[in-house]
Amino acid sequence: MEGERKAGYQPPVARLLTMGESERISPEQWPDYHELGIGPEQIPDLIQMATDEALNEASSESPEVWAPVHAWRALGQLRAVEAVEPLLELFDKLQDDDWVHEELPEVFGMIGPAALSLLAAYSADLSHLDFSRIGAIRSMEKIGKRWPDARSETIAILEERLKRFEENEPHVNGFLVVALVELGAKEAAPLIKRAFAQG
Repeated sequence: MEGERKAGYQPPVARLLTMGESERISPEQWPDYHELGIGPEQIPDLIQMATDEALNEASSESPEVWAPVHAWRALGQLRAVEAVEPLLELFDKLQDDDWVHEELPEVFGMIGPAALSLLAAYSADLSHLDFSRIGAIRSMEKIGKRWPDARSETIAILEERLKRFEENEPHVNGFLVVALVELGAKEAAPLIKRAFAQG
């Protein structure tokens, strides 16, 4: 099984299979994967690795279980818009994986404004798990913070979602409010008050 997983990837992406454990660090402290020779031409293989079920379920003692983490970090550094949709699927598929919920919002934040429309659609889709939708909300907050030119668009999307507070679970509304506050959206204050007033 281990040999089969390794055989599916070629250098330089294959090097991510042996990098092993990482600490919970800010994106500014992530390794520079470009230094490993990883560039835009590796995006399809990185997407495959980040979403590789066998790797994500590998033994917690193996270095390979960390390969998807390194792959999605590299995709963030490459601002790989084509990775947004497949990475979003991980929120539901790996709902119990803390790394997914902590790091993917950072990755989407790095990818930037081009990810907003897909994140908005995902957060509005009630078929997704609540915590998955919260992941998308946090991702949009990261984009609004990292990309000042996208702040207004991000706030508008979050406000539109909060206007439908009656169809959201309370904790989803809570994260929408937090995101708006974090983005300094004073214009959203009346809407926030109305949501609170309605319980």
